[in-house]
Amino acid sequence: MDPTSEALMRSALHDLANVLCGIQGILELSEPHLPLTPRDRARLEAVISDGMVALDRSRHLAMGTFPDSMVESGLDWRHQLAEQLKPLGTLFRRQFRVLYGGKPADDRWPGELLRSYARALTRQILPYVQSESVEIHCSGDSREWRLQWSQTTVIPESLRPEMETRPRDISARWAMRVGTALNATLSADKDGLLARIPRS
Repeated sequence: MDPTSEALMRSALHDLANVLCGIQGILELSEPHLPLTPRDRARLEAVISDGMVALDRSRHLAMGTFPDSMVESGLDWRHQLAEQLKPLGTLFRRQFRVLYGGKPADDRWPGELLRSYARALTRQILPYVQSESVEIHCSGDSREWRLQWSQTTVIPESLRPEMETRPRDISARWAMRVGTALNATLSADKDGLLARIPRS
């Protein structure tokens, strides 16, 4: 087996083990003779949703494909991103706010592919965020789209090209792969982590 395939397989197995441990933990801590509480049911649904996302990304990574992605209105794009971030919010006890600061004329976004990149980046920055609320600032102009996370001022180690030998989970591998496909660049300073995606 070539090293790339082996690394992907190890990442997928690691993420699957985390999903199964999460499910087991919820079941072990609940009363066996009672139905799940609303909180535990929400956590269980979030763990399963997160596992399905990892499975879907693993399949795309293994097959060298990407999800279908159509250009969408910015309002729809941000609404769907906020909805897709809810399971992460439940798992990590965070609230996500997706904000927009661009011009209405430039408020068209490249659908699911960029959304999946934003979600993967968001997951990678969570260990660096201390606050319960995470804001994703979206903006754009005729040349590029921009996504900024002001709560973290560093590029996560898992997303640094020079850390190639470091083990990566599926989310980090997906962020790297999609970021390359979108020609995205990452930078970080006192204002936060910034992803810039050129309009092609």
